[in-house]
Amino acid sequence: MKHLLAVLVFILALMLQLWFAPAGIRGDFVLTTLIVFAFIFSFWELVIFILLDIFLLNSSPYFSLTILALTAIPLLIYVIRRRFPLDRWFGVAFGVAVGIPIFYVATAPAAAFHMIGFLLLDILSCVIFGELVLYGMEG
Repeated sequence: MKHLLAVLVFILALMLQLWFAPAGIRGDFVLTTLIVFAFIFSFWELVIFILLDIFLLNSSPYFSLTILALTAIPLLIYVIRRRFPLDRWFGVAFGVAVGIPIFYVATAPAAAFHMIGFLLLDILSCVIFGELVLYGMEG
């Protein structure tokens, strides 16, 4: 049941990300969902969701820096979670608040520093979304 709910949450995150993009809101809801999954699932379950993410979001047959960041950040958060046990609620908020800026700096450093207000808004919206996903997955 947990895996079915995770797939539905993942699809919701993908739809939200695609829906808000034309409005100029860059909510990285898929990355946020993968960070939440790093706190809920085992390593191999997380890898399966990351592979699903690569399959659905990679528009070219080549491996891009964006896909590398979407792959590396949740895996890094997973390793940090295993190494330093954190409360899930704080860990998700911390992971998203650190992971989103790392994603921006890795994929578009000029844009990340040029529009710092949008970056902060994105971090806030993703932290809220991540906590809601965690609440839904645990409840």
